[in-house]
Amino acid sequence: MGQDITCLIINKKIDLGNEVVHFEVKDFTFIPFNMSCPRFEGIENYDLVSDYISHLESENNFENYPYHRDHDHWEVDIFKMVRDHHIESFIIEHSSEWADMPVDYCFMQVLDGKINKNALVYNESEFARNNFENIKEAKKNFGLNFNWLAMYDLFHSYPISDRAYTQLQAKK
Repeated sequence: MGQDITCLIINKKIDLGNEVVHFEVKDFTFIPFNMSCPRFEGIENYDLVSDYISHLESENNFENYPYHRDHDHWEVDIFKMVRDHHIESFIIEHSSEWADMPVDYCFMQVLDGKINKNALVYNESEFARNNFENIKEAKKNFGLNFNWLAMYDLFHSYPISDRAYTQLQAKK
């Protein structure tokens, strides 16, 4: 079975309690989500993540989507977490492959509340098609200088992440 993982990556440690599956690796907090490639529909029309979140809230009542670690997730779950925890700088990255062949890849970076449109990659959109080359630089500027996707014991898939998190919590 190939890798299939979506993560919200924050460049600091934050308190999420015990109910949210998350890992602290180096100086980052990784929050895996049980979802396929985020769509980020219309995000290229926004400069600030707060404006995009307001747009999402106008279409979806965020309160109808409480985080539940055992359910499937979708984009609203990620952006609700960003809003609720006042996260201003983050990366959302999704990677899936099958038999070592890439299937889906999505990437988004926000720094100090501003969406980095030069590194926005999602659903083979025409807008984002040429942005793949900017991802390495975006990660470098974020301080993410290691390949978290190679950490299969934590980030192979959401069920693997959930199991690893449960085991870590049991040791505490």
